[in-house]
Amino acid sequence: MIFTGSYWYYGVIQIAVFAAIVAIACLVAGRNRLFDAVVVWVIGAYLLCYKLNEYGPFKAMPIDLSAMSYFLFGVAAFVPLRPLKSAAAFSAMLSGIIYVATMTFFPETHIASLNSSDKFFLINMAMCNHNLLLLGSIFMTAQLEVKREDVVCLVGWFGFFFAYLNLLVTAYGVSYKNSSIIGIIDGSLVAGVLGMDVTPAFGAVYYTVCLFVFGALVALFILLNRFLTRRYRKFLPPLVRRADIFA
Repeated sequence: MIFTGSYWYYGVIQIAVFAAIVAIACLVAGRNRLFDAVVVWVIGAYLLCYKLNEYGPFKAMPIDLSAMSYFLFGVAAFVPLRPLKSAAAFSAMLSGIIYVATMTFFPETHIASLNSSDKFFLINMAMCNHNLLLLGSIFMTAQLEVKREDVVCLVGWFGFFFAYLNLLVTAYGVSYKNSSIIGIIDGSLVAGVLGMDVTPAFGAVYYTVCLFVFGALVALFILLNRFLTRRYRKFLPPLVRRADIFA
């Protein structure tokens, strides 16, 4: 828990980094389109190269939302399609926020999940990459104007992600019983924290709350997008107007 474990300072560092990200979002993001694009390109290229090396052929299979968000963000950074960027920015922002919250309050859990000799290097890189993912999502959000129809892409991306996990478990026999994302999907993680059993009644309440929270997060994402895009200075209109689907 925060400030109580042996590695409490990781939580303090995460708070400081998150404060810096918020300051950058307030002072820099959405001020200059070219600068925002360069930031997204640099972060996207770095994360894509780093994760392609980590999850190379026959090395490992990405299962966490963060791992999938790295690849989606890296691709969307260079593909100028608004629906793709909307889904990538939201997924990256959600992954980053979840990591910030868990690393702040439960740094011991992150460190205890690794048993290798270089676990502190891996923890430091995970913190760096997740915070870069969050920072990149803010600059990507400032690049586009999210439309209502983009919500379909957001839902579709998470539907693909859940189907992908189900395929790994059922078709290929991959066991992820200790994975946090599996525990979140089936409700066992929350039920364990609350000291409850996963019953049909619990499932009905749990998934209702999840849908409400997801809807609230999408609404907040759209509000942030409106705030950032309104900060661009208006100069002369473009010589060639692009189709609305591009961003």
